Amino acid sequence: MKKKSSVILKIILGMMLAVFLMVGGWTIYTIIQAPELDLNKFTYAEPAMVLDSNGQPYETLQGSEKREVVEISKIPQHVRNAFIAIEDERFYKHGGIDLQGIARAAFQGIKARDFTTAGGSTITQQLIKQTHLSPEKQLSRKVQEAYLALKLENIMDKDAILANYLNKINFAYAYGVQSAAQTYFHKDVEDLTISQAAVLAAIPKAPTTYKPYIIEKKDGENQIVLDANGQVKYSPKNQQRALAVVEKMKELDFISEQEYRKAKDEIENNKIDLKLPPKANIYSYFTDSLYQQVVQDLQEKYFSDLPKEEGREQAVQYLLDGGLTIYSTVDSKIQSTMEEKFEEDRLFPAQSSQAKMASKAKSEELGKEVSYQPEAAMVIIDNATGQVKGIVGGREKTENLSINRAIKKFQPGSSTKPLTVYAPGLDSKKITLAKTYDDVPIRIPGPGKAWEPKNAGNSYSGMTTVRKGLTKSKNSVAVQTWYDVGLETSVEYAKKFGLTIQEEGQRNDMGPSSLALGGYTRGQTPLAMTSAFSAFANNGTRVEPNFYTKVEDAKGNVILEKKPEEIKVISAEAAYLINDVLKDVSKGGTTTVSIPGMDVAGKTGTTNNLKDAWYVGYTPYYTAAVWYGYDENVVTAGGKTYQLNINIYGGSKPGPALMWEEVMKEIHKGLSSKQFPQKPAGIVEAKVDAVSGKLPTALSYLDPRGSQVYTEKFIKGTVPTEKDDYHVLFHGKVYIKKPVDRFPGPVEPVDPNYHPEGSIVLTEATRRSTSPPKEEEKIEEKQKEDQEVPEEMLEEDEKEGTKEEDTKEEDTKEEDTKEEDTKEEDTKEEENATPDDKNSNSNTGTEGEAPSKKPEPGNPQEGNPSSGNPPDSSQSTNNLTGDS
Repeated sequence: MKKKSSVILKIILGMMLAVFLMVGGWTIYTIIQAPELDLNKFTYAEPAMVLDSNGQPYETLQGSEKREVVEISKIPQHVRNAFIAIEDERFYKHGGIDLQGIARAAFQGIKARDFTTAGGSTITQQLIKQTHLSPEKQLSRKVQEAYLALKLENIMDKDAILANYLNKINFAYAYGVQSAAQTYFHKDVEDLTISQAAVLAAIPKAPTTYKPYIIEKKDGENQIVLDANGQVKYSPKNQQRALAVVEKMKELDFISEQEYRKAKDEIENNKIDLKLPPKANIYSYFTDSLYQQVVQDLQEKYFSDLPKEEGREQAVQYLLDGGLTIYSTVDSKIQSTMEEKFEEDRLFPAQSSQAKMASKAKSEELGKEVSYQPEAAMVIIDNATGQVKGIVGGREKTENLSINRAIKKFQPGSSTKPLTVYAPGLDSKKITLAKTYDDVPIRIPGPGKAWEPKNAGNSYSGMTTVRKGLTKSKNSVAVQTWYDVGLETSVEYAKKFGLTIQEEGQRNDMGPSSLALGGYTRGQTPLAMTSAFSAFANNGTRVEPNFYTKVEDAKGNVILEKKPEEIKVISAEAAYLINDVLKDVSKGGTTTVSIPGMDVAGKTGTTNNLKDAWYVGYTPYYTAAVWYGYDENVVTAGGKTYQLNINIYGGSKPGPALMWEEVMKEIHKGLSSKQFPQKPAGIVEAKVDAVSGKLPTALSYLDPRGSQVYTEKFIKGTVPTEKDDYHVLFHGKVYIKKPVDRFPGPVEPVDPNYHPEGSIVLTEATRRSTSPPKEEEKIEEKQKEDQEVPEEMLEEDEKEGTKEEDTKEEDTKEEDTKEEDTKEEDTKEEENATPDDKNSNSNTGTEGEAPSKKPEPGNPQEGNPSSGNPPDSSQSTNNLTGDS
């Protein structure tokens, strides 16, 4: 019997040894399979902080986890104790695992016949589970968790472990104790009361179950329940656990009896001051744009070796969860000013009748409210640095990364002319401001139907200088000038200005309808147009637009840096000449805008059928582009098609010009008065004839409409050397005789016999109707043709020349005093030209001459041979006025 018992005992011991060896072997194997302890995993997802140009917090880019990491020193002791009491009361006594807790958990596991549900994890183990292991409930994970916890306790002190834990854990609506304090109580963790600390400590065990809010479905959406007084109702589940927290804190002598009673009363009677979570951030249009640029730069620098989509995802995650600090270029004052102005309905045109009908029809078709409203966009750039100081992409922003019209492409219309026609021509010295073109109806023959670009209201002025052609935005002049400048030159400068040119494909931008009149295949963005025009105010140098200067990681290391990228586009001399003309554009050329104490220059733009309207202007400090239009120009609903056009011009008020003026006046307050760069040494002045663009003769002064002599500015070496040969004498009278070959390239007049009303062109009809002169008159006429300018006339001319600056200053003052009285009809611009089907998008756009009742500053009037800009024949009362 004893022998049999001995055998049984040996068998039992053997089985126990086998089980022990099996368990031990399995445990060793499980530990071997555990991941390496990685201290980098204690760097948690944190949002990116965006600072403004003054280094002040602007906005926070919230990532996948709403978290703000805080140091242990900023977490009060009673907050720490609340978590220790409920989660790991022997935290400061064990070495990573709590044997008493494990024994208790094992007993519970035996009772439940499921060890995976047993608790007993220390704070250290919970930290390891959340940073190194999967959330799966497996016994092997428990073993690895304990093993890594012991390793962590050997290399990290208790306070550091607790800090990492409190910054890591999930609080349902937030991650980390600081963000939880902000979410539920709208205060920092260091300001939490004992009861509030207990409420937070109650959450992490099961965040969905123990969150302090009561959630009910209402109108199909989950909503936080409020009581009749608007106070947030308190969840009984969190309340019960929070009471357990404060009771445990009293039991462990973490709080006094008095503190316990106070905390208990606050929890039981909902005196914890529970708040609704802050509304989700709707970032500004600037932050949206900044986000895109930073993601792109991160992808190019750090994730370019990955497939494109994967690289972008990694860049986005790094930006949103990496705790980055972004030093942005935004000026908070400028950005807020723009946003405020975009909320003012008075600055926008009313919804068009077509838009109203389209909205109604589309609403009925879809069964939900649809409203097509006039939209807008604006960008402001610092001329010297290229830094974007403000950007608005629409009138209302309801979500992040929504449509941003400031970086969307639209047809720019005539606002392209200085960039792709006149600046390239002046800088390459292929034209001067004095060069003249015949402003008459023209056509350009092609393989199909000839293209006939038109001026506003079919209004033409005959021989017109480049200066006046740009000031009044004459389409026919721009097209003719473009042919003299040339395709290659136009495209070369367009790219330097930062424009996007479609060079290939059946529809492309390689023609005058795009490059002279702005009918680009895909358009240009307000951001690109702003950057392009900034070169004029910066001596011809453009700085690539940027939204930030540098980006730092969570440890303060610079990971991205944006150094200014300067591009010399045109010479300082060419920029000076463009500024000189564009100042006149904004003083009654095609609009009227001003800023007290500041030079202002700019260009309007309006596209076919008034679809898009632009004003791009600048001061010595900033450049800004404003676009107005509809998001959809063609809407089909209910079997009908509606055309949605903004129905205003770029210079209209309300419209782009007024928005520009209102915003820029506000942001220039407090800035010192400033003018554009002074005249460079390479600029000279010379008297020229406004009809021929050549040096004047006696007949230039004797034009029946008044002297056609004025003083023009030139880049040194481009002053004309030939004398005026357009003015001729016939039977004792002065006429204009235009050369047959005056049109450049393929340009030809629609009607060779067309002359603007009141012209003094010498025609065959005039020749036939005029009596032959007497012999002595012929001799006298010949003498007059050959003679130089009379000495007394030259003397008078010199006197007028010395008064030029004073006159211009007086004219400017007069202009300013009349500015507010300028009527809207005085700022109308030209309608668009018809597109060139071969080379352009059908949405070609330009505006043209704006009727103006007041004289241009410095313009010589009838009978006044003073220096200044070319004469405006529309201002003369002489019956012969017309072609000039």
